[in-house]
Amino acid sequence: MSRENNVTDVNPEITAISVVYEAVRKLESEAQTRVLNYVARMLKISFRIPEDESSRPSEPVYERAQDEKPGQGTGVGANPKDGLEGISPVAQKWIMRNGLSASAISSIFSLGGDEIDLIAKEIPGKSKRDRMHSVVLLKGVAAYLGSGAARFTHQQLKEACLHYKAYDSANFATYLKGFGNEVTGDKSTAYTLNARGLASATEMVRGMAGGASLTG
Repeated sequence: MSRENNVTDVNPEITAISVVYEAVRKLESEAQTRVLNYVARMLKISFRIPEDESSRPSEPVYERAQDEKPGQGTGVGANPKDGLEGISPVAQKWIMRNGLSASAISSIFSLGGDEIDLIAKEIPGKSKRDRMHSVVLLKGVAAYLGSGAARFTHQQLKEACLHYKAYDSANFATYLKGFGNEVTGDKSTAYTLNARGLASATEMVRGMAGGASLTG
């Protein structure tokens, strides 16, 4: 499958979420609530964030948004749940929505164990920077599959970069800053793929899974 086709297949809902997320993510929680409720009123749609939810920490916006509209996408055959045991419910819907299956991604991620991790023999990228970018996206997906949150620690990222010959100690921070439109966070807390990052990761996984044989 060509890169052009992969881009076309990215769910437009994810793209829209990315734009909204980037626009409001730096606002205070109360301001985020006001903005989103105001936009909902302008669009004349039934939507409101309860006050008790707006004030508590939440997972990235795209996780809840994907969970709200099941059934979209291409599905994975007669029984879409086959092989998805141990995968977070949110990620199961992401898999089905994007026409993937457990068998299609089992060579990329360690499914069926206590912890889902990146196990691909090779990852995209010729330079260390490009391979590091791949590691960032794929580690996010591995975490997303296991917990429903595309969040991973600095140590996990470093170990994966070393394994895939993607670690450049002199430029690590610079490279990571360059991926800022797809991943947020820092060394002291954790890194998290945003909606744009998940869209890029989806494209990468589809390509690595083989494109045409995505329905397992």
